[in-house]
Amino acid sequence: MLILVLVAVFAVTMVLGVPVAFCLGLGGLAFIWLSGVVPIAVLPTLMFSGMDSFPLLAIPFFVIAGDVMQRCGILPNLIAFANSLVGHFRGGLAYVVIVTSMMFAGVTGVALAECAAIGSMLAPSMVRQGYPGGFTSAVIAGSAVMGPIIPPSVAMLVFAYVYGGGISVGKLFLMGIIPGVLIGLTMMALVAIQARRRNFPVSGERFSVRRVLRALRGATLGLVVPAIIIGGILGGVFTPTEAGAVAAAYGVLIGMFVLRTLSLSDLKKSLLVGAKTSAVIYLLLGTSNVVSWILVRNQVPRVVAQWSLDFTTSAEVFMLVAIGVLFLLGLALEAVPIMIMLIPILAPAAAAYKIDPHLLGLVVVMAVQTALISPPVALSLYIVASIVKAPMKDANRAIWPFMAVVIGITIAMALLPAVPLWIPKRFGF
Repeated sequence: MLILVLVAVFAVTMVLGVPVAFCLGLGGLAFIWLSGVVPIAVLPTLMFSGMDSFPLLAIPFFVIAGDVMQRCGILPNLIAFANSLVGHFRGGLAYVVIVTSMMFAGVTGVALAECAAIGSMLAPSMVRQGYPGGFTSAVIAGSAVMGPIIPPSVAMLVFAYVYGGGISVGKLFLMGIIPGVLIGLTMMALVAIQARRRNFPVSGERFSVRRVLRALRGATLGLVVPAIIIGGILGGVFTPTEAGAVAAAYGVLIGMFVLRTLSLSDLKKSLLVGAKTSAVIYLLLGTSNVVSWILVRNQVPRVVAQWSLDFTTSAEVFMLVAIGVLFLLGLALEAVPIMIMLIPILAPAAAAYKIDPHLLGLVVVMAVQTALISPPVALSLYIVASIVKAPMKDANRAIWPFMAVVIGITIAMALLPAVPLWIPKRFGF
């Protein structure tokens, strides 16, 4: 019965607009206080244990790496390369956005950072060329979803930590490649349909192999980053945490000594971005660990697993229901809190169905990304809409086809696990 108190406190504080981390903490505090069994002094211990993890140090490193590379000029080079490949098509800038997002996802693992960086550089140009503000917001916010899916991924690191043992970050990273690319290609097909129907502008520049090769030279510094990260992890050269540190160091060295476009003030800003972003995630992990401890202590995950088995014996049905629940929660909550709250509940149930935990991780990471583009929260959509000064109602209307792409491919990966597992199997996983 006290579990209902926890849920009620969380729901009420959420409605009142309290930050999610504090909602979780207050719910856990209410439960512990009313139970009278466990001393309240255990609260800070549980919070600290939820944050005290060496693998979690990869989060600030990857965030800093992405921000540094955007500030030092690598992102404009990726945009120029994408433009040389697809900019000549009708609706070329929309294609450029998607291809750039696909490449920049291999540099930073955070959707909001990718959305803000690409949006600030390409959104004004799209509006000037006559693209509707709602569509501009939707294509930039929608394509940024690839950031946490294509490796490296901060969301996958969070999943691996919250899930516990038995998760190979390298395998999880590799599983994100095919679905991430499929999302990009499907969104490009969607743009092709809308470009023809709505008569989007065509660039005057023609495709040129020489132009592509020239742009590739400038983009190489950014394109080698995912190869360094994934290659180093798979080769046993460094751990995922060390990979984040290497990526950040690479960005600083390239920016300060090769391109010479990164100043000390820029580096300070990047470090501040990494600190702020990581602090939010760490606080969520700390307070959610309190709730997870309460749920496990009261055997809630075991009960949910049994309910699932009583409801259906099909692993596929379970995965579809899980995707539906994650999507519905995404209408009200952000991606990371959803993962932190539901992974301790979903993991035992998935194990009962003998579902590969890495497949569960991929599906969870993909499904929760809809929270970034699904109204009314839709943080990514709000960021771009504010840049182009587009009415949110137009952006909300335009985002649904892109959201359908993400949900559709998530369902496909859940029902066809051999597809995302193809690349990991090639590497011996």
